[in-house]
Amino acid sequence: MRKHTITLLLASLIFTSCTKKLYPDRSQFIPDGGVVPTVQLDKYRSVQKRKGQQSDLAVGLAISGGGSRAANFAIGVMLGLEDIPLEKEQDVLDQVDYLSTVSGGGFAGGAYITALFEHEYFKDTSVFSLRAYLDKQIQKDLRESYVKSLIKGNLTPWYWFTKINDGDALEKAVDDHVLGYKRRKKEDGTARSILLGDIFISKDSLHQPVRFPMHFANSSILSTMAIFPFAPDVLERYGVNGYTHRLKRIRRDSIDPYQIPLSIGIKASGSFPVLISNSILCSQLNHDRCYLHLIDGAMSDNIGYYTALQVLKQDTAPRKVIFIIDADTEGNRYTFSNREAAKSAIAVYSRLASSGLDARRIILERDLTEMGKRFGIYPVFFSYNALIRNNPAIPPAKIFVKKEQTRLIKLMKKNLDELTNVDLQILYELVTNIGTKYSITDEEQDLLLLTGQKIVRLQKKEILNALRIGGQ
Repeated sequence: MRKHTITLLLASLIFTSCTKKLYPDRSQFIPDGGVVPTVQLDKYRSVQKRKGQQSDLAVGLAISGGGSRAANFAIGVMLGLEDIPLEKEQDVLDQVDYLSTVSGGGFAGGAYITALFEHEYFKDTSVFSLRAYLDKQIQKDLRESYVKSLIKGNLTPWYWFTKINDGDALEKAVDDHVLGYKRRKKEDGTARSILLGDIFISKDSLHQPVRFPMHFANSSILSTMAIFPFAPDVLERYGVNGYTHRLKRIRRDSIDPYQIPLSIGIKASGSFPVLISNSILCSQLNHDRCYLHLIDGAMSDNIGYYTALQVLKQDTAPRKVIFIIDADTEGNRYTFSNREAAKSAIAVYSRLASSGLDARRIILERDLTEMGKRFGIYPVFFSYNALIRNNPAIPPAKIFVKKEQTRLIKLMKKNLDELTNVDLQILYELVTNIGTKYSITDEEQDLLLLTGQKIVRLQKKEILNALRIGGQ
């Protein structure tokens, strides 16, 4: 193994020391030390203009990556927030103004935006209920196996001779299911995709009503690893004039960023490196380098907190709250190893890919709490560790997954408050061992939806206190 490591080092030295000429180029869009474009909230009409909003309260909801696990857990948390009533027939979920999502978390944010959109699209006169849409469409849409779309994208011969790829097939599937295109087309025959202009209203559009929260799907720029929030003003600053939507490549001299579909941002945010082809946007800013390659937002911020903080800092409301849904399972890793020998170079190399994100997550809660004090933003965290924090019970030595899934689902559907401390310990083990993937079983989905609601109940007092005082 030592010989293998030495060989890798020698090869690295040989191939990194062959440059004999340099060709300086200072045409970088973001020069060394430059500022990465972020959302400018003053470009849009205020989300506080929505009906029933508390104009003195701004609430951001950040949803982490984690594939279908994150999507379903986040919807569970949102259902829990909807169950907490506020004044004037409002609930806590109603007060969420900004969604900042990453990867699988974008599926949850997209499903919520779609439910709100279709409530108006189909002129439903009843009071909006996310729970009603869970039964009607969301649970089915989030149970869809998006792995099938990726496989189809790799095995379809037509794609081999075009620039269409598996990632583009995933974008169409997201638009069809999560964002409801296929359902709307079936019901009225004249469907259109949900556009950024549906959720971002330009400050100049004085006669267009503000109806929905803003949804920022965050991806990462492959070349620089800079964060890329998918919002009209950011797209405009990058000069975007081309993209692929529903397997069709679109490119024009100029494109109104408000007319770009939301599905492109959600898919770009979930383009997990190597496994899913990265998203490609065209830009008119540089004719020699006119393509912008985007990968999973987790590479720059796996929680989605950065963009949420940026917009909350710009909001003028005196009370500010950030809800953080963390579906990450890395906190369940062992600190110590049972192996005495040094790890192989390949084993260490494979761990490096997520090392920066994992290291950041360890100090995230502390840093966000301190940052919140500085900017007057009150953070509330929803993560799996709420199940075992201050829980003195000891989990059983062995857990039979199928048996415990069935038992806990039945128990939680009956009464979320009946779980014992041991039940919470078992539940923690079950949900933290659901993998990061774009597919899910019925039992895993039920477990995650119910777990999200349970964790909200465990933190109900903290939630209400945060809304009451904000960052004051």
